[in-house]
Amino acid sequence: MAAAQRASAQRATEPAAAALLDAIRDRLHAGGYDDTLTGATDVGALADRMVAALPSVKHEADALIGPFYDASSLAAWRGVTRQAISKASTKGDLLGLKIGDGSRIFPSFQFGASGAPLPRLREVLALLDPERIDPWGSALWLNTVADEFGGTTAADALRDGRHEQVLRAARRAADAWLADA
Repeated sequence: MAAAQRASAQRATEPAAAALLDAIRDRLHAGGYDDTLTGATDVGALADRMVAALPSVKHEADALIGPFYDASSLAAWRGVTRQAISKASTKGDLLGLKIGDGSRIFPSFQFGASGAPLPRLREVLALLDPERIDPWGSALWLNTVADEFGGTTAADALRDGRHEQVLRAARRAADAWLADA
């Protein structure tokens, strides 16, 4: 990227970055973290982990199911190894989507604020696609607004604690897909 393009991109993101820094500062002061920060030995590592929480992968499916993390940024945010992310995806604990270069990206909607996967996500994924043949289809189903979830998505319903409702809907969707096959 040319220097002029970088400068233009930085100017475009500056208001959002300033608002984020203000929000962090407010929460730190309101939460009584001053002593913790004074004793922090590696604020750089803490900053790295906070920045890693921001999904950074740009993909053509951003509007439908993104934004996305790559394995490295997701591992940094969650404080685990890339291998742990890969293993969780292989086991069906996380929704990893293979892209053109063979790597996997991870839609951000499947995570709570702490980086933990949504409650009961593994069960929903196992119902929707037990053989893990179509993870993109599962991602679309989880992130599509539906009347049965009150105009929200299945992912939002999981986040709101409506687990049984989502599991029933996932069973119905899987049954319908099997009937069409």
